[in-house]
This record gives sequence, C-alpha cells and structure tokens, in this order.
Amino acid sequence: MNGVIRAELLATRKRPGVWVVGGAWAGLSVAFGMVVPYIVWLAIRNRPTGSAGDPEQLIGGILPDKFLSGTVDLYPMFGSALMLILGAVLVGGEYRWGTWGTLLVQGPGRSSAVLGKAMAAAVAVLCVTVLVLAASAGASGLASALTGRPAHWPDAATLLGGIGAVWLISMAAASLGIFLSILLRGTGAAIGVGLLWLLALENLVSGLAGTLPALKWVQRLLIGPSAGSLATALDPSGKPNTSIPGVVSVSGPLSASLILAAYVVVCLGLSCLFVNRRDVT
Repeated sequence: MNGVIRAELLATRKRPGVWVVGGAWAGLSVAFGMVVPYIVWLAIRNRPTGSAGDPEQLIGGILPDKFLSGTVDLYPMFGSALMLILGAVLVGGEYRWGTWGTLLVQGPGRSSAVLGKAMAAAVAVLCVTVLVLAASAGASGLASALTGRPAHWPDAATLLGGIGAVWLISMAAASLGIFLSILLRGTGAAIGVGLLWLLALENLVSGLAGTLPALKWVQRLLIGPSAGSLATALDPSGKPNTSIPGVVSVSGPLSASLILAAYVVVCLGLSCLFVNRRDVT
C-alpha cells in the first residue's frame, strides 16, 4: 500500500490539472475574498451607511481577526466546486487515457488503487488548503497595514480548526468528484454532474427550505450548508455571512463535520465497490 501511495503522490505532483486548479483557487479566493471587498470599501468608505452597505462591516470582514471565517465562507459555493473538479481530474484521467488496466496489472488490488488515489487527493487538498489560507492571511495582513487597523490574528487552536474545516469541506467535495468520475467513467461528465449538484441542486434546496419545512432535513445533508455551518462556527460573531452566496448555517459544527466525513467515507466506499464490480476499460 505504501508503494501505491508513493506512486500516486508522484503522479499527482506531475498532473498539470492539479497545479492549475489549486493555483486558480488560491488566486480566486484572494481576489473575491479580499481584493474585491477592499476595492468596494475604498469606493464607499466616505459615504453614510445605506444601500451600499456598512463600510466598517465590509472592511472588518477582511481584517486578520476574521480572515479565517471569511475564507471558509467562500467554500460552500465556490471552493467546493473547484475541489470537486480536482477530485475528478485525479481519477477521471485514468479512463480518458485508458491506464486503469496498466495500473492494476502491476499488482495493487482494485480497492488499494482507489484508496491510494484517495490518499494522494487528501494530500493535494491539504496543500491547496494551506496555500489558500496562507494567501488569504497575507492579503488580510496587507489590508490591515494599508488601512492602519490593528491586526488581531486568531490563536493557534482556532487556526488549526480552520485548516481542519477547510480540508474536510474540500475532501468531501473531492471525494464526490472521485466517485462521479468512476461512476460516469470520465472527467467531463463527472465535472458537469458534480457542478450541477453543488451549484444548482444544493442552492435550490436551500432556497426552498425556507418555505418548505420538509426540505430542512435534506438541507442538513448537503455539502454547501454543512460548509456554511462550519464557517459560521469560526466567525467571531457566530452569525452566517449572508453577503456571500450559499452561506447558511443549518447545524452545529459537530453535526456538519460528521456529515462531511460521511461524504468522504460513502463516496470512497462506493468508488471501491464500482471499481471492483465493473470492467475498468
């Protein structure tokens, strides 16, 4: 198994798609989470509070004491979609290039091959998580310096909790991407169905849950609302940031973490089942 993991880590490191998705998300998270709010604040800072929003609340959301929750707020709709693409790219390419047979003939069992890819995905997701949070922290510190505001950074325990929350959200989405790429035998279809699930279906359920109480229990089982619940738990105010699309709080941090962990276990378990039961060519 160790040999399988080392081989998959090497293959993951050499896939251009992994670098493209990870780098793109790091750049987008800083752009949408830090740069855009800062530019808007510059435009409205001398105006009274009104339809444009509260300038102090806007700038406060990107300062160091809230950069962690502000970064996690981007995951329910945007970050999870990119991580789903990452998972689909890592596994779906084996069908596109017809390399499943070559991989399996070298010795590892089918389940071991899938789990090796999952471990490589977990490491890749962790690297992207650290990169995104580091980039956001740097941008937040720069915003604090430019505005002359004091920098109150989260303590070590909160920071580790934020890294764990982002990694868990990302891994749940990546595991869904892995499962869909195996189910649909390819990358393109898996990405299409996955994005439809995360961006359309989940937001539709969240939008209707307010008027159809029967959908509330369904909402609690979705990746986006669970990610929003973790983001809310990390926010010093304890309230969801409704200014960012897709951020809702439907449960406590423990329940949300269990739901996301269940996505990882179920998706990877089904992936192993399908690879074992079906012809991989």
